[in-house]
Amino acid sequence: WQESLQIGGAMTAAPQLLRYWCRQAHIGIIELANPSKRNALSTSMLQDLYRVVREIDSDPSVRVVVIQSQGPVFSSGHDLQEIQRYQTEGNEEDLAHLFDLCSATMQSIAQSAVPYIAKVDGIATAAGCQLVASCDLAYASSESSRFATPGVNLGLFCSTPGVALSRCVPRKHAMEMLLTGELISADKAQSIGLINNAVPKDELDSKVDHVANLVSSRSQKAIQEGKPAFLKQMQQPLDVAYKTASATMCSNVMTEDCKEGISAFFEKRKPAW
Repeated sequence: WQESLQIGGAMTAAPQLLRYWCRQAHIGIIELANPSKRNALSTSMLQDLYRVVREIDSDPSVRVVVIQSQGPVFSSGHDLQEIQRYQTEGNEEDLAHLFDLCSATMQSIAQSAVPYIAKVDGIATAAGCQLVASCDLAYASSESSRFATPGVNLGLFCSTPGVALSRCVPRKHAMEMLLTGELISADKAQSIGLINNAVPKDELDSKVDHVANLVSSRSQKAIQEGKPAFLKQMQQPLDVAYKTASATMCSNVMTEDCKEGISAFFEKRKPAW
C-alpha cells in the first residue's frame, strides 16, 4: 500500500491530519486521522482534504475513493475552539474563509467524476454529517454510528450542512434534523436515505470493500461521463434532463468501453476495459 501523496511525479509526506493511500483495484483511501480532536474539520484539515480530492481528480489510476476515520468519532464537524477564537477576535474574514473552504471541499467531492464512499464507524455531526451526505454512497456500523446536525443546540443553525443534507434526504427529515439537533441512529439514517446501509460493525469493512471493488471493476469511462451527467440532470426540468441524459448516452455508446462491453455480453465473457 502507498502511504504518500503523488504530486506532479514527486513523492511528498502525507498530510498531518489525514492519510491518503491507494491500494489494489484502483481504490483510494482517505482517512481522517486526528481522533484526539474528534476528526474536526478545522481549516487545516479541510485544506488537506481539499488538496487530496483535487489530486485524485487528476490521477486516472484512481477509480473510487473511500473516506474513513480513526477513533470513535467519524467527524464532529467544525473545530469549535477555532470558531470561538474567531468570535473573540471578531475575525469575520478567517471565519468566512473557513466556511467557503468547507463548501468548496464538499462540492469538490460531490462534483468529482470519481465516486466517493463514506465508511462511518462512529459519530458524524454537523459538517461531519455534511461530509457523509456529500459522498455518493455511504455505509455505517449499526452499533456505533450516529448522525446529527446539532448546531441549533449552540445557537448556530447548520445552514451549510443543510445544503448537502437536503440534497440527500426528503425535506421533512432534513428539517427535523436541523430543527431539533438530535442524534439519529444508523438504522434511521438508512431509512431516510442519508446512508445506503447500516450493517453490523464486524461486517462494515467487508461491505465497503465489496462495493468499492464492484465500482472499481466497472467501466471508468462510463462512470466518468455518467456521474456528472446524473448530477446535472437532477437540477434541470424534466424535458431538459432527458436531453442531457440522451446526449450523454449517445456519447457513451460510441466509446471503446461500451463497444467492448456489448461485445463481451454477446460473447459471454468479462469485458476488458
